[in-house]
Amino acid sequence: MAGGNNNFDSPDPVIQYANLKEKVKKAYIDLEIYGRQLYNDSSLGLYHMSEHIRKRVPQIVEDKKVLTSLTKDVEVTLEDMKDSCEVIESMPTIPCFNNINEMLKRTLEMVEAKNKDNV
Repeated sequence: MAGGNNNFDSPDPVIQYANLKEKVKKAYIDLEIYGRQLYNDSSLGLYHMSEHIRKRVPQIVEDKKVLTSLTKDVEVTLEDMKDSCEVIESMPTIPCFNNINEMLKRTLEMVEAKNKDNV
């Protein structure tokens, strides 16, 4: 062959066998390296995922506690608002408030009458 020495094409079976053995060994080593790399890539991915979980879970737990506390505060405030609305709605039916309202009206009328007399 012109331009190079290619032992694989050699008619000698011993040389062909040695070349084939060398190529099989190289293929096996390359396959082993590839397999190790695949294993390491997935292992590295799991490591990053577990690190993310390890760092993030405490913050999520704390956020959940804060959210629970805020939810309780909102529920208490909502109940207070409902109670306040009920009291305000019932005020016209309370006789004392009607009496106070009448007294305030009479007091205003007396003040206005006194102011007219002074003018």
